[in-house]
Amino acid sequence: MQSLSERISEMKDKVKDNVTSAFNISKDKWIFLQQQISENKKKSMVIGSLTGLLFISSTFGLYYYHANAKTLYHVYVDGKFVGTVNDKNIVEQWKKEKLEKAKSTYDLKSLEAANKITYIEDTVFKGEFNNNETIHSLNQIFHIEAKGTAIVINGKQIGVAKDKATADRILEMIKQGYVPKTEKNKVKTASLNERSKVKVEDVTIKEKVNLQEVKVAPDEIMSEEDLLKLIKQGTLEQKKYIVQEGDTLSDIANKHGLTTKQLYQLNPGLSGELIHIGDELNVTAVKPLITVIVKETVTQEETIPYAIEYQNDSSMYKGQTRTVQAGKNGTKLVTYEVYLENGIQIQKKAINENIITQPVKQIIKRGTKVVPSRGSGSLIWPVFGGSVSSSYGSRWGRMHAGIDITSSNHTVRAADSGVVTFTGWENGYGNTIIINHNNGMQTLYAHLSVIFVSPGTRVDKGQTIGIMGDTGRTTGTHLHFEVHVGGSIRNPLNYVRR
Repeated sequence: MQSLSERISEMKDKVKDNVTSAFNISKDKWIFLQQQISENKKKSMVIGSLTGLLFISSTFGLYYYHANAKTLYHVYVDGKFVGTVNDKNIVEQWKKEKLEKAKSTYDLKSLEAANKITYIEDTVFKGEFNNNETIHSLNQIFHIEAKGTAIVINGKQIGVAKDKATADRILEMIKQGYVPKTEKNKVKTASLNERSKVKVEDVTIKEKVNLQEVKVAPDEIMSEEDLLKLIKQGTLEQKKYIVQEGDTLSDIANKHGLTTKQLYQLNPGLSGELIHIGDELNVTAVKPLITVIVKETVTQEETIPYAIEYQNDSSMYKGQTRTVQAGKNGTKLVTYEVYLENGIQIQKKAINENIITQPVKQIIKRGTKVVPSRGSGSLIWPVFGGSVSSSYGSRWGRMHAGIDITSSNHTVRAADSGVVTFTGWENGYGNTIIINHNNGMQTLYAHLSVIFVSPGTRVDKGQTIGIMGDTGRTTGTHLHFEVHVGGSIRNPLNYVRR
């Protein structure tokens, strides 16, 4: 391709040749005139004729040059020559159509040429140009760029929004996603009860976030949805895993750096531990690019637990207790300063506390009286009042090993001090208690409806041990009472003092 100076030099040479050619035509006539002058000796006529012929030759040459000259435009992109056209509007119209097509394709308004197109106008004698070739060359190096707003986190550009308003809106949506939702001034959050009130004091982003105006290729402008998703999840690609034979949820989670809880969160459709071969699971670990810090003041009503005071009572057996004053919880209003990172509480500090109602302590008396494990040998009547309804001895053709006692007061008490060796069900006897008095004597209490003691319990003489009933083989509510001495059954009436 010739340079501009070369083309201008070429055009000058052509003009010179045309003038010379015209001059050569008149030269023949000059010779003819010389002959005439020589012959006629008329010098003055020769001089006049020569001057006229020279003027005619020059005029003819200039006319010929202008008749064949053209105005062309040499096209440069960023200072680089790309071609020559005969009308620069051809290039300008092509550029306009290129921009309009890009705006339609990318739905962006802030598009402009990334390259600078300049023209050098040139008038040449029979100059050459090629419009199509020039447009083809432009298509190879010319490109369009868009103005956008880059979101830069800790010095790293993570994406470009179409404008600053969009970038600001994305950041605000991320922040608001971690702010508790309120409805008619009533706060509803999973971590707080209905008596709590939350006031959001501040919402900030932990990382250093900058917005920068940039020029990029149109396809580098991200949609608002994708940019929001990228910042919230740390990735746009959702990794999938196909369940294989032998897989368990915990194994799959471990393989992909997840906890089982995270795997459930990423796959809401999972139910229990049931998975099938061929199931497709989302295993993308969510790692937000931005950490939202929410500072709140939380005011909530809390319970003040009542204290318990124990008072010893020597009139009660050791192990026995009796509540003499019921306890009652108090209430207080506590204000906390709470910090959360991406919805997870990282700090909670009480900054104020007001007592609404004071708690009432509970007072419990507990026995200190030691229960002897050895009986005195003198038995008391095992019930309060009552009478013998069936005596010891032969009855209905077989031996009746004890006495049956009926009473309007169904309380059953230990006939003497000792240790309980058996409680439970005995065939024919129903619910039964056996006490070893550790002096060679044992007593048995049968047909009970309720038992208050257990094996190994020390009982004192007269201590309540159960309630008479009609369990086992019986004709009605009563106490069957037996006395064993040295392993032999004896008549209780010979040992019991009423």
